[in-house]
Amino acid sequence: MIKRRAAAARSSAGLDRSLLDPGLIDPGLLDGILDDGAARAGAVRHAVLLSQDGTVLVASRGLSRRGAEHLAEIASGFHGLAGSAGRRARPAPVRRTMIELESGTLFVAAAGAGTCLVVLSAAGTDPATAAAETARLVERVGEQLRRALG
Repeated sequence: MIKRRAAAARSSAGLDRSLLDPGLIDPGLLDGILDDGAARAGAVRHAVLLSQDGTVLVASRGLSRRGAEHLAEIASGFHGLAGSAGRRARPAPVRRTMIELESGTLFVAAAGAGTCLVVLSAAGTDPATAAAETARLVERVGEQLRRALG
């Protein structure tokens, strides 16, 4: 499981960009992955990596602490509901949940090591493009988590 730094490590300027234990994984690397995804072709407006309990671990630039926590709460709830529905239908882990909004598409995807990645696409972005970018981000984040956790 991913360790988190104490709340005291949060910056006064809003969101501490990473609450990951720096001894476990390079938080700057994950920051870069999320920022790259958010900047890439304008498909992703925001991205947040959250722990299984819904705690924000890393967020893309330009997202306030409140915004990151709000996305994490929504993502955690929807991922939990999807998991419950999945267990009823067929016992298998949930991989991805998608919610279409007027302002964009919200994707929640398991990223490995007890984490989820939530991606909010920009308004007007084709959902298939946003889904592809979400899958790319999940792969890159998951790779970093696998390396860190052995």
